[in-house]
Amino acid sequence: MRSERKSLICTSCGKEFSARVITQVDRSRPEDLEANLEDGSLFTFRCPHCEKEMLFNHYLLWVNENRTVAVCNLTSDEEVQAMDEALSALSAFGKTSQISRRYVNSPSRLCEKTEIFSAGLDDRAVEIIKLYFAEEVRRSHPKKTINDVLFFRNNDGYGFMFLCPDGDLTVNISKESFQEAVSKFDLSAPAPEVVDATWAMKFLTGRNI
Repeated sequence: MRSERKSLICTSCGKEFSARVITQVDRSRPEDLEANLEDGSLFTFRCPHCEKEMLFNHYLLWVNENRTVAVCNLTSDEEVQAMDEALSALSAFGKTSQISRRYVNSPSRLCEKTEIFSAGLDDRAVEIIKLYFAEEVRRSHPKKTINDVLFFRNNDGYGFMFLCPDGDLTVNISKESFQEAVSKFDLSAPAPEVVDATWAMKFLTGRNI
């Protein structure tokens, strides 16, 4: 894992402190396999002054085990150059000359993308199926407000967590049903660097893919 020392400001007491911030996780490196994105620990820091834990949204580049996909959590446009340089270095010293890129803008999105690619799935398919389930949830729970939808894996297949102010909802789908749904869509075209609900809606309506 690569890291940098950064100065952070505590969101509780307002004091400044220095912390080691992880900036790159390369799953092809055995020493990086221990990095856990699921529990949010790579974005959580404890203030040495007041002992309060805080979430710090920072640049982090994740590369899958065979170096075919890279997901980067960006907090500014300037960080794209840092990602370009990191991926160029990986391509120069590795066997992979082309790495597919995905950009996200939050720790939860980075976690979700890494979960999707670790499961061997296409994130475009996940975003499309999210929309279908979202419509079902809205019909079944018309009074619910959906703030976000996140993919996860479970013992029997996959699931979608619908984040709602008055209580979250979970919808599960078997691997077989998921693959059956995916087979109905043509995802042969190159994927864009940002794959989200907006992309999925454009895909389904045939606009500006």
